[in-house]
Amino acid sequence: MPRIRIVYFIFLLLICSCKNKKKEALEADAVNQQIQTTIKANNSIIALNAKATDLVKSWPEYQSFKDLINQYQEITVSEALLNSVELSVLAQQLKDSIRVEKLNIPEVKIRLNVLYSETLRLADMSSIPTITQESVEEETNNMIDAFSALNLKINNMNRQDELNQEISKFVDEVLESPEIDTTDTMLVLDSVP
Repeated sequence: MPRIRIVYFIFLLLICSCKNKKKEALEADAVNQQIQTTIKANNSIIALNAKATDLVKSWPEYQSFKDLINQYQEITVSEALLNSVELSVLAQQLKDSIRVEKLNIPEVKIRLNVLYSETLRLADMSSIPTITQESVEEETNNMIDAFSALNLKINNMNRQDELNQEISKFVDEVLESPEIDTTDTMLVLDSVP
């Protein structure tokens, strides 16, 4: 009798372990399927205009970061997490190496800090085993939006320079015009407190 109990016990143990292995295999398949899912960015990255592109041409850290983040517009979850640490390192290098003097201003530095923070969040997610596809997709969109904000600021700075040049040119033309007597204008401007 004790032998039969032992055989039944072993048989029961085998059945339970098989069920656990099947459950683990199903869970692993679900995770693998989620990891292989392709995520697409909600918005595309705002490109630099021609003058802004010339401006950052001598900034290799910007070019390296741009090349890698462009891949995040359509990427699998596993690739996004796998490349996240490298992207955060490139973001830090980008933030720490503003090579274009014109861009070394607080408005650009703030955008670089936000971008770096977003890349760090995604890098942190790569160490969480139970991270969801939705979380990775949301953070990827946040990074792309932060990079677009940086590009938009650089574009706007160039547009502002163009506008300032046009205004300066207009003022010079007005002041040099023979029909206008600038001495009266200067006297009025000098008398204004």
